[in-house]
Amino acid sequence: MSQAQSQHGRAADFRNFQADFPLQDRAIYQTLFERNKDRITTNKAKFAVVNLEKIFTATFELTPRIGFPMMSLRDLSRATGLSMGGIYSYIESKERIAIMVKDLVKLVIDELLVRAMSLSSAPLTALETMIREHIFAAEMLQDWFSFLYFETRSLPHEHQEDSKNIELQIESAMHELIDRVRRDRDIACGNSPIIATTLIALIQDRYLKPWKHSKSGESADDYAQQVLALMHCAIEHP
Repeated sequence: MSQAQSQHGRAADFRNFQADFPLQDRAIYQTLFERNKDRITTNKAKFAVVNLEKIFTATFELTPRIGFPMMSLRDLSRATGLSMGGIYSYIESKERIAIMVKDLVKLVIDELLVRAMSLSSAPLTALETMIREHIFAAEMLQDWFSFLYFETRSLPHEHQEDSKNIELQIESAMHELIDRVRRDRDIACGNSPIIATTLIALIQDRYLKPWKHSKSGESADDYAQQVLALMHCAIEHP
């Protein structure tokens, strides 16, 4: 464990979070292969990982230009250099891409919630950890988080509900922690839901509008600190 981590074992800055975050580079596609190999018709993990990376990289490049609903598997074939048969050996339909993105984002968020809630005996630390690490994870997986936000409508109905529940689950956990912090400080808890909603919106703004935040030159650490400062202010002033 890095010495720069907090006393609770959580990365206090983006650099240390990045060093410990498991889903980076080829590890993302290795995870996708392992979680979907019952649907992938090749059992050669080495080639599967490389080709899954090609498919998702092309999807994230094509979607902003032509829109996911308009993108075809033939477009993917041209962009990746894979044959149509090759594409179908990894995804049976375009819909499957959206499902796999949703599953990966859910996997990340579930893990972040577990990490934060393991600190629930210190609710303020848990809340700070949840916010900071959500910002950091979305910074690293910006394409995945933004794709899911905009393309939830492209999912089958049951997966749409699953996607929406990712946000609801985070919001509920934040609401609970805000109330606990306030009870500990004998502060009224009436507007905790809107604070949680606002915090979610601030986190989303960072990964949905990278053009705005890259233009400002504001680092992920600086942005996280500003969101946390607003959170502290809101908690103290119901």
